[in-house]
Amino acid sequence: MVYQDISQIRTSASVVTVGSFDGVHLGHRMLLQRVVELAQTHGCRSLAVTFSPHPRMALDATVPDRWLLSTQEEKFALIAQSGIDDILVLRFDRALAQMTAQEFMDEIIDGKLHARCWVAGVNHSFGKDRQGNSATHVPPSMQVDVVRLKQSDAAGRISSSTIRRLLSEGGLASANRMLGYHYTMSGKVVHGDHLGHTIGFPTANIEPEPHKLLPKEGVYCVRATVAGAAKTGMMYIGKRTIARDHECRAEVHLFDFEGDIYGQSLQVSFTHRIRDNIRFENAEQLARQLRQDKQACLHLPPHRERL
Repeated sequence: MVYQDISQIRTSASVVTVGSFDGVHLGHRMLLQRVVELAQTHGCRSLAVTFSPHPRMALDATVPDRWLLSTQEEKFALIAQSGIDDILVLRFDRALAQMTAQEFMDEIIDGKLHARCWVAGVNHSFGKDRQGNSATHVPPSMQVDVVRLKQSDAAGRISSSTIRRLLSEGGLASANRMLGYHYTMSGKVVHGDHLGHTIGFPTANIEPEPHKLLPKEGVYCVRATVAGAAKTGMMYIGKRTIARDHECRAEVHLFDFEGDIYGQSLQVSFTHRIRDNIRFENAEQLARQLRQDKQACLHLPPHRERL
């Protein structure tokens, strides 16, 4: 159950973890699974507390508009997959930002959520200026369970900030391993300039959801489900490669698919990065490259899609 107001929660005991959980990566899921285990042991509800908007986006003016790894709906679905009973969304406003760690613990975690156990990562901090931690601000009556988050053999500790950096730099494979799933993007299919139709590669132009991070510009192999059928395709992210404009686009060409999906919502999963952007002088050069890109996607060894 997702609660948008703390007054809606009626629980006499819970096991709680708190975080932004952007992307709900493998480290987050270690925390969530531990919450579920302890809730079963204590015979109470498992509860994940998160925030809207993301605290960094609310407090840091330098954060780009397209920065989040997951929309609220994606985050809720991923948290629920871990077996969590309840999700509480706290509105991150000025009043919450000014709460001290002790006030947050006493008034919310202990006072309203009646937490029997607090589950946190090793470096987790909370409250105004992030001055609180599990060692100094948890009451003696509350059990503390500190989880050492999963490490990545490629880039050290798994974190949302590391995954954002990898996606922005083109490190899709490493980002997907840290997420534990293929990075996804959803959006409404809108009309473009229809150049793809004229060269044999019709594309669906996707209008990305607000604040969602787009991977580095380039061409990707993707998967999508259309009318209940799984389709492989290739997605281009970037500016138009013939006309010289500054509008960033997200266009997907699905292999072996014919149909009208304008106005529908489409979700694509990024399985492989194929290449960087290339500037073309004419449509013939573009079509030649797209044929090569399609063959590259079709000849990817199946084992490379495993995470």
